[in-house]
Amino acid sequence: MRGEVLGMPITRRHLLVGSLALALAAPVAARGAGFDLTHRVDPTTLAQHDTEPVVLTGASFPAWAAPAEVTAEAPGTGGALCQGGQASACTHNQYETPTVDSSPATKQVVSGVAVGRLLGYKWQLKGNGDGHFVQIPFQVDEVATRYLSNNNSGFAFYSETDQHQTYVFDQERFRWTRPDPNNPCHALPDGPPTTPDNVPGLDTNDELSFMASDGLSAAPSGAGLPNNVVGSYTVALTDPQTGDQSYVYVMLAAAKNGPKPAFDASNGYVHYVPDADSDTFLYSQSSYRSYGATYEGAYLDPATGTCVIDPAKAKQHRPKDTAWVKTPRYEFRYDGRWLMTEIRVASPAQEQANSTTGTVSSWTYGPDLIDQWKARAFQQRPGGQTPCCGYEEEVNNWGGSSMLMGWRAGPVRVIRATWGADSSTNNIRTEVFYRDELHQLDNLRVHVIPPFDGIYSQWDYNAGKMTEYYNPYQPQGVKVDGQNDEIFGNNKMRICGDGVGNQTSDPTPVVGPLTASVGATGDCSGPTKGVNNDIDTYDPTLSGPDGTLNWEETAGPYGIFVDRTTVKQVTGGTAYSLVTTPYYRDDSCFDDGTGSDPGLHLNPKNTDPSVDSQNQPRACWAPSDGDPAAYPPDHFYQGDIGTHGVHIELIADSDNAMQTVPVDEISSDMRRVILPPDGSPTPGSYQRGEAYGRGVERPLAVAVTPTA
Repeated sequence: MRGEVLGMPITRRHLLVGSLALALAAPVAARGAGFDLTHRVDPTTLAQHDTEPVVLTGASFPAWAAPAEVTAEAPGTGGALCQGGQASACTHNQYETPTVDSSPATKQVVSGVAVGRLLGYKWQLKGNGDGHFVQIPFQVDEVATRYLSNNNSGFAFYSETDQHQTYVFDQERFRWTRPDPNNPCHALPDGPPTTPDNVPGLDTNDELSFMASDGLSAAPSGAGLPNNVVGSYTVALTDPQTGDQSYVYVMLAAAKNGPKPAFDASNGYVHYVPDADSDTFLYSQSSYRSYGATYEGAYLDPATGTCVIDPAKAKQHRPKDTAWVKTPRYEFRYDGRWLMTEIRVASPAQEQANSTTGTVSSWTYGPDLIDQWKARAFQQRPGGQTPCCGYEEEVNNWGGSSMLMGWRAGPVRVIRATWGADSSTNNIRTEVFYRDELHQLDNLRVHVIPPFDGIYSQWDYNAGKMTEYYNPYQPQGVKVDGQNDEIFGNNKMRICGDGVGNQTSDPTPVVGPLTASVGATGDCSGPTKGVNNDIDTYDPTLSGPDGTLNWEETAGPYGIFVDRTTVKQVTGGTAYSLVTTPYYRDDSCFDDGTGSDPGLHLNPKNTDPSVDSQNQPRACWAPSDGDPAAYPPDHFYQGDIGTHGVHIELIADSDNAMQTVPVDEISSDMRRVILPPDGSPTPGSYQRGEAYGRGVERPLAVAVTPTA
């Protein structure tokens, strides 16, 4: 993401490069494992694949798959027309009809085999040494190309229409716009609940998935297929380091009297559990009213529990979309479309018990480990100033301007996609949940974002629940204790017409804290408006060289996470990876503006008071304080505890330059491996992170051939 933003002759890198060079020329103060840039891929640690899914496309099964639909759409003008007030152009979230479509209106197209006839098997030995084919959890998800628009959004003149390849969902929740005649606060779909794939049956871009750990030994040559199975492909999985092989068989059941799938969304590895009232209309609007604008109508007032039906009081409304995702190993909480607020991990005993009972509601887990997933645009915290825009975040902005695109649940994975984020009108964030992993896919389509300070995507943890943090450059780890571990990078920077200043408490070697000021001090208001903001540059002594997106492990007594961000789709936006840096902040004094642990942030979009509800000074949490729940909820500052993710420092454009095809969007995949606690005093380890964080460098080799 190395590039230029016109009209911005100075970047913070230009400003800081001299200080950084001076700092790195000196010996680094002892901290954790110290400064070690020699840690690359460790060839002595075997990559672990037991948590991994295997995802194939229909193209791997040419005898069964039809060609995928080919479409094209001319650049639109609906968003621009809507700005001029032409009501016919002012549509809300919808799929546009493509200008060119290989599937004619009559739908007389070549079709693939019915996806319900596709089954997954393994070869399992019996006690007497014989073997037989046994079904495994197996899932087929149809994929289709959509053309997204939300012309009524205040920034649709820029976003217009974007091509997006996505799933055929069980429910496309952006269609839940019709009020129930018997209960106006109950949302119903306006028409069919989802849009089918125009190519019937399996086509070459549909996805077939199963868990790698379900593979076993090869079936003997000539082994008979199950009754009423009419075809089979063998999927061979090879570990590139050990040479170990395992096998799964994808089979085609006969159209008549063939075997049925043994696993579905009710008895597979992962379960989507929407709240009973998740289809209740709530008032939902960004701080910028026109961004992501949607229909107005009745809504439930949470304060009174009543449905506001007076037309004179109508407001923008959307379904709650609250839900749980549960597997035997973990549960994940959605408190809204952008609000991901809990992850609880089962102990080994709990996981075993969860795996042996089909009653999902009775499954148990450890305590919540995350404050919440967070994202920021332009500023890290409320109260700062940048050359462009303001402070935007997941609660008061994107949570209120987005729609739930849809969800799909099956025995192998649950998929849920969110559409829109203020001026990033057609941003799509998709979570894919597997038995032991979570993947967060992001198609970031947004306008120019200058430096000072870009976009952050990060996980913030609950105080005291996670205790160690590792990456390839920290083999001994650092403590997650709310105390700053960086020796460079946390700066409060001021660049205004009346002077330049920088303030930091980082223990930079030799030079000490980089605090200096030239000229007056102030808030950059009026004619001197400029930059007055917390700027977090990467610290190479903690996270390795600039542009290095390595694995990160966060561990504690209740669970272990290994994260890795990679590229999902290569476009011109992939170049932004050059200025996408690892982000880490462990600072219980820093209030990033949203969240509730260790302290509750009180003033949305604004800085918080310095005293709590008991009129006592607010404090920065430390491990010696124990559980924050023992104090008033606002006693501690909100704080960032072991917070990590990625920081995109600037964007020239990633909204496809007014085109309807992916030209420069940023498409990423954040993979989180979720591991149970191991009961040790120091539950994390460099070897564990290396083993589960290297799927990119050492993937399983997959070969698909017709079964002999």
